[in-house]
Amino acid sequence: MKDYVVGLDVGTLETKAIVFDREGKAVSKGARELGMSFPREGWFEQDLNEIWIKTASAIHDSIVAAKIASKEIACISVTGQRETVCPVDREGKPLRPAMSWQDTRGWGICKTIRRTVGAETVYKITGLPVNTMPSASKIVWTKRNEPEIYKKAWKFIGVVDFIVWKLSNQLVTDCSNANRTMLFDIRMLDWSNELLREFRLDREKMLDLVKPGTPVGTMTDESCKRTGLSRRVPVIYAGGDQQCSALGIGIVKPKRVSCILGTCTNIEAFSERIPFDPKMSLQAQVHVIPHAYLSEGGIGTSGIIYRWFRDQFGQMESQVAKELNEDPYKLLDQEAASVEPGSNGLMLIPYFAGSLFPYWNAEDRGVLIGLRLDHTRKHFIRAILEGIAYEYRRMAEEAERVSRVEIDTIRFMGGGARSSLWTQIFTDVLGVKGEIPEVTEAGAFGAYMLGAVAIGRYHTAAEAAERSVKITRKMKVNPNLHERYSKLYGIYRQVYDRIQSLVNEISRISNTSSR
Repeated sequence: MKDYVVGLDVGTLETKAIVFDREGKAVSKGARELGMSFPREGWFEQDLNEIWIKTASAIHDSIVAAKIASKEIACISVTGQRETVCPVDREGKPLRPAMSWQDTRGWGICKTIRRTVGAETVYKITGLPVNTMPSASKIVWTKRNEPEIYKKAWKFIGVVDFIVWKLSNQLVTDCSNANRTMLFDIRMLDWSNELLREFRLDREKMLDLVKPGTPVGTMTDESCKRTGLSRRVPVIYAGGDQQCSALGIGIVKPKRVSCILGTCTNIEAFSERIPFDPKMSLQAQVHVIPHAYLSEGGIGTSGIIYRWFRDQFGQMESQVAKELNEDPYKLLDQEAASVEPGSNGLMLIPYFAGSLFPYWNAEDRGVLIGLRLDHTRKHFIRAILEGIAYEYRRMAEEAERVSRVEIDTIRFMGGGARSSLWTQIFTDVLGVKGEIPEVTEAGAFGAYMLGAVAIGRYHTAAEAAERSVKITRKMKVNPNLHERYSKLYGIYRQVYDRIQSLVNEISRISNTSSR
């Protein structure tokens, strides 16, 4: 009997496959860390073939760990990182390393687009502020700086597109990922001929579009050999990771918002209409649920800052954790917990690779303010956790403004959701209740739900979420800490506006932003 669905989430730093049973319970997991190269300042690149090989291994590991036969798998459903883009030839072979969503080489192009096409024009068509995260500026950069590669390129594709192709030999993209290119008309749910013309890009280099949750084919002989799945297993194109993650923790109606504590930190707020933001600080997104949208804000560097601290300054914790077979982040959390809330006045602004919300500026930089001689590493650790929570509160307040709905619940997901300290900090900073779902690997869980709908297990994705998402832990707001954090947050909101022009000048002098 085909009882199991594999939910596959190909992230930025990790690819993971989770086997779910008929009730949506996670049975097993396979995972691999993914590499990232930095050939120049502001450049972030990944090898799609490495991603595929490690993803196939993760799938294989999940099947072995589940102790089930491949014939018991009903389907594999794929989500993953968005915006990362790579040109491929007619055989689907990458012509260069993929340019990550974090890559800022197109910043000069974005500034030109704002000046010539207009940020408002682009936003009204796509729902996106003009910035380097979407694929468009990277594709334009390729045409200008690597014209032979652009000429040879048959299609420009994303990570999910590539993995679905390697699994099924079908090369398509879905609307939730196309929405992230800055070349997609969110009203028409199709490529924007106007923007393709303005950017002087060729429509034929764009992929055919499918709806989120579409079955695109079955496994190929080669993908079966690598993964251990059988030839008849359907491959479902689930959608973009943030939209699938929102589904995976039940963001299918207003008042709930999601908080992913991963490489980046996003907020997703549900909307039944396209949530255009007059200030153009929040993004309007296609949800993976039909006729639904999300208001999205993003902190481009959050969990990756914690990882950076671990790698650069946490060698002791990493070594002790290895000896104890413990998670090094748990040890770092213990140090942060020993510090008074507010980090004794130390405050961090998390723009370590430029800013997304609210400035969308590749020349922005991280800031550590309030240092004194009595500060220690422990204060620095807590300041990281609090600074990201302050920035999230900014996004939450803007989401309430755009949706005109007051948020009453924040649901956490991602690796950081395992941290009781960090989730409590968020709860106290925002002043709303927090919830931890049973399955915190929400991207894979959302992919599972769309797979389950595709094979007829549920009628709709919203039904799947309401029946499958179970809350295992709740956090209450500490009123005293909320009051304290609110005072500090009031200062936090003012700091970067007062120094941004100076920080941007540092970036220009240092030549860190792309031209």
